[in-house]
Amino acid sequence: MTILRGLGAALLVLALGAGPAAGQGTLTVQVTTEPPGLDLTTNPSSAIAGVVFYNVQEALVKVDRHGKLVPWLAERWYTTDSKNYTFFLRKGVRFHNGREMRAADVKFVLDRAVNPETKHPYRVQYENIQDVIVKDDYTISVTLKRTEANFLWTVARQGSVIYPREAVETLKSAPLGTGPFTVGDWVRGDRIVLVRNRDYWQKGLPRLDKVTYRFIPDPNSSLAALKSGDIDVSAFGLGPENVDDLKKDGRFQVILGDSTNDVTLSMNKAKKLLAEAGYPEGFEATFKVAPQYYYTVRSAEVVVNHLAKVGIRAKIQQVEWGQWLAQVFCLKPCENPDYDMSVIGHAEAWDIGNFANPKYYFRWDNAEFQKLFKESEVTVDDKKRRELYVKMQEMLADEAPAVWLYMHPRLVVTKKGVTGIWKDLPIPSLDLSEVGWQK
Repeated sequence: MTILRGLGAALLVLALGAGPAAGQGTLTVQVTTEPPGLDLTTNPSSAIAGVVFYNVQEALVKVDRHGKLVPWLAERWYTTDSKNYTFFLRKGVRFHNGREMRAADVKFVLDRAVNPETKHPYRVQYENIQDVIVKDDYTISVTLKRTEANFLWTVARQGSVIYPREAVETLKSAPLGTGPFTVGDWVRGDRIVLVRNRDYWQKGLPRLDKVTYRFIPDPNSSLAALKSGDIDVSAFGLGPENVDDLKKDGRFQVILGDSTNDVTLSMNKAKKLLAEAGYPEGFEATFKVAPQYYYTVRSAEVVVNHLAKVGIRAKIQQVEWGQWLAQVFCLKPCENPDYDMSVIGHAEAWDIGNFANPKYYFRWDNAEFQKLFKESEVTVDDKKRRELYVKMQEMLADEAPAVWLYMHPRLVVTKKGVTGIWKDLPIPSLDLSEVGWQK
């Protein structure tokens, strides 16, 4: 894999020269769900990433709008064996508190992710890190315990954002980073306001002075807000039944693309009941869903109707997003997921490793799958690695630790004149750094 063997600089795509004048107005964006917090290092919610990731905080490596890995806070990197990495940091990049980002900050972030006491939501992705050594203020080396074909993806994930150690205690409500915006205000239950970072390291960006996130979970309310002019962008949550009419309305532009948001049906207690004999009359089960994501309720209604035909009497229980994360996803201090069935979209890319984690909320423990996954992680040859992924995918289809229902499309509607919105969504981030109004 070229990206893992060569210099990261070969992928450099940034244009740091002259750009459009920064600060060209404001934007109001609708999202369905209010984040349960703003700390990407303690909570895996995509609602947090949609606000913070690449708007407020950034990582060493970035997944761009085409799904490619590109240098970001690290201007380049070097590895010959996919086990020992050296990252060369950009000079002059400053945190929102004014202090320059240094290699010691990167070490603090990675060491904290590895530390089990910090309860990083995806600590398993960092367990392979053996040592992090600061060479100088702008050079840092990472030694892994074993070869890892996906390590660059690990440092590009939302849980790998770089922040100043002195701000770690305020990450949940007022995260500091190096991004194009700072958190200006958070009115619980209503809005989050991001304000332009005037010292952002990319010249000419961002193109907006202020971005306001509005939390509107209901598709009909989102449509009404768009048509009345209360919002400029519906980023997620409009029903697909509205697409044709919006395409005909000259006031708007409809963006249809691909995403990594695979919607799955997970079964916990219901799976055990299905596996047991002696239920000729069927049984009762509860569907826990988060109505902040409209598709979960709609999908559950369809599934419940089909289950009724085979004697399974399922009822839908709607819970708040924070409750869903605590009970179903089983965030710490939860020890065992509390649900029968649930539906949710998994927005994170390259997440097949979740199925190799017996403590993931699916609670699927398959030694053969875990062995295949471990082998894939140390296989850097593309062809051989693809063959292993085929085997894993076939096993997932046969064993069904979760049931894939569909891929949720990327559907964004904006007012005419809004530019820079990504067509596809390869990561759970609403990157607004290049978004602006057409002159």
